[in-house]
Amino acid sequence: MPPEDLLRKLKVLLDATPPKEALAVYRGFKEAHPPEQHELLEAGFHLFAAGQLILTAERLIVVALIHGIRTAAGWQEKAREALAVEGKVVVAPIGYGYQDVIRFLGPCRQGAIERVERELRDLQRLHKDSDLVVMAHSFGTYIVSRILREQPDIRIKRLLLCGSIIPTAYRWDSLPHEFTNQTCVNEVGTRDVWPVFARVASLGYGGSGTFGFKTSRVWDRFFDYRHSDFFTDDHFKVFWKPFILSGQVVTSPWDSKRPTPSWLLSVLGGIPMVKVLLLTALGLAGLLAYRATMFLLAWIGF
Repeated sequence: MPPEDLLRKLKVLLDATPPKEALAVYRGFKEAHPPEQHELLEAGFHLFAAGQLILTAERLIVVALIHGIRTAAGWQEKAREALAVEGKVVVAPIGYGYQDVIRFLGPCRQGAIERVERELRDLQRLHKDSDLVVMAHSFGTYIVSRILREQPDIRIKRLLLCGSIIPTAYRWDSLPHEFTNQTCVNEVGTRDVWPVFARVASLGYGGSGTFGFKTSRVWDRFFDYRHSDFFTDDHFKVFWKPFILSGQVVTSPWDSKRPTPSWLLSVLGGIPMVKVLLLTALGLAGLLAYRATMFLLAWIGF
């Protein structure tokens, strides 16, 4: 337990204790803790007795969960149960309606972005002087990337991404509010092909959920996962909860074991979208030219 939390716990206990019983209660509290904490507790008790044990109030942590497409996002309620801490962590699932593949691949994304913007602002109004932590999955990561760039009034203290479809070249260094690899974690599934599919099939998306960002401002944490394998109680408690509570980034054992991505994923992930469209157009043009040539040769008798 951090020293400040231990002293805060002692102060709360003594504040609720009649003065004549304070010494006995303190001694019992001290004996319930390991010897290496006794010196700190003694100093804290003397400060309390002198009326000088003044601690800043612990800030409430508000966690916003943002889902992806084609889902009712049942994982959000599961995560809320695993992550909420009474009086300390409030977990708020955020939705934007059912987003089908057509809207996901097309240009009609603004409605979902504006809905999440409103919800995040409302959370900030409801919980003033709190720390906002955002956990986003799949299309939710794209929404957050737009909000970070375009809405500086929304202040996110810590950000966790999984199944990310944000472009790997996203300019983290040019955002209104800075992130570092201690405040932004990108969970990468090495068996997740959907970020690469999203990148190839449409504009504005990228393969960061398959390959990572590879930048000093984001901690890429790798797992032997598919697109939605992050949503288990064990994963919430081992990897998400420490990050929410204190910003602790627990390393993944898969970081040093992960295999090299397949050549097909690497090729699709590395070709700029403009080139994909150009090659497709050239291929179609070549096919049409071939068919027209064959038809002409047949018509003139060759």
